[in-house]
Amino acid sequence: MIPENRKAWVLTEPGRLELQRIPMPEIRDNQVLVEIDRACICNGSDPGIYHGHEAYQTPLVFGHEASGVIVKAGNLVTDFSVGDRVCWWFEAGAFTEYQAITPENIAIFKVPEGITRDEAPVMELVLAACRALMEVPPKLAGGRLLICGLGPSGLVLLQYAKALGYDRVIGWDLYESRRELAKKLGADEVYDPKELTKEAVEGMDSSDVGVLMMGNDCLPGEPTATLLMRALRSGGTVISYGHPEGGCRFSPYVFQSRNLNMRSPSSDWSVIRQRGQEIVKLVEQGKIRIKPLITDVVEMDDFLPAFIRVLERPWEQIKVILKVKGDT
Repeated sequence: MIPENRKAWVLTEPGRLELQRIPMPEIRDNQVLVEIDRACICNGSDPGIYHGHEAYQTPLVFGHEASGVIVKAGNLVTDFSVGDRVCWWFEAGAFTEYQAITPENIAIFKVPEGITRDEAPVMELVLAACRALMEVPPKLAGGRLLICGLGPSGLVLLQYAKALGYDRVIGWDLYESRRELAKKLGADEVYDPKELTKEAVEGMDSSDVGVLMMGNDCLPGEPTATLLMRALRSGGTVISYGHPEGGCRFSPYVFQSRNLNMRSPSSDWSVIRQRGQEIVKLVEQGKIRIKPLITDVVEMDDFLPAFIRVLERPWEQIKVILKVKGDT
């Protein structure tokens, strides 16, 4: 039986989260109501939304990574039914017991039995990260890929790149623990960017594609994005994926002199839905592994201290899962 109210973590204003009881959403004919069983913190976007973001107006139900079971479906919904276990990209308002989802506005997928409850909410991140390579010309697959930032998205993307056939995947990250995990997940080379110099980078074999997946650049001297551009071959491609709160600086001279191209991750819903089905299968087949990314599982009521740890000690956390509903 569906209750009248639901528990939710509400961002009442920038920098202030409260666990509240709020009304149950009324679904429209083109929506489904999902009973959320697991959610998870987005290390990339959630901090920026928490601090205040132009795309989000408070108050709002926090979070956007979750999975669960459809408990009610509108009359116009044809591809999904009550009882379906689902994950999706992208619908905000996930840190709650029940969420209204509009399938026609997002990319929603049925979750195979082989993907566990704890793994399922991470599928939002998996789908989001893989968007970085969804529309890169196939001729570049088989080449060299450089990922700057081995947080959750970077660790997913390196696995997807290997599945796509990239010959070598190189990762840069400040934290040793992430570099070591990247090697276990298939990275061919890993480097600490604070130890790289212009001369060292330009002396390496050039990469064909470089993906900027890092947050705020905290290193002195030349911007890390410029260093990444020096690591690419002439005519190579830069993909701007990360959401640094302080923006991204780079040298236009280096970008232009190397005749580089810059593009964003795919935002074409038809592409995301089609390629997303392939990605779900890759996870089911174990070619993209989620379990090694999960560093903690906490009860929903304990979300706030877990989130503060992510903000203050990001090197200790990859994916933190919120247990919204029990296993019984």
